[in-house]
Amino acid sequence: MNKKLEEILQRVAQWPPGAQEDAVATLEGIEVRVLANSGLSPEEQEAKLAALREMLRQSIARGGSYSPDDIDAMIEERFGESRAQGP
Repeated sequence: MNKKLEEILQRVAQWPPGAQEDAVATLEGIEVRVLANSGLSPEEQEAKLAALREMLRQSIARGGSYSPDDIDAMIEERFGESRAQGP
């Protein structure tokens, strides 16, 4: 494990409960992304990123206004099969 990460994780035990919950949520989000992309080739990962960038570019071009829930739903609809590989 990365030494700096190890040191931070040791300090997390002293953080207030709310901050610890935030840390858990953040790390779980990272873990989902890592696991979702672990079986993909670099070309497949780049293709998924390109598709997401294009979706966002089109949304901006339309001048749409999307909430975080709307964006999560669109990503799930488009890339749900890769997220299903996560925990």
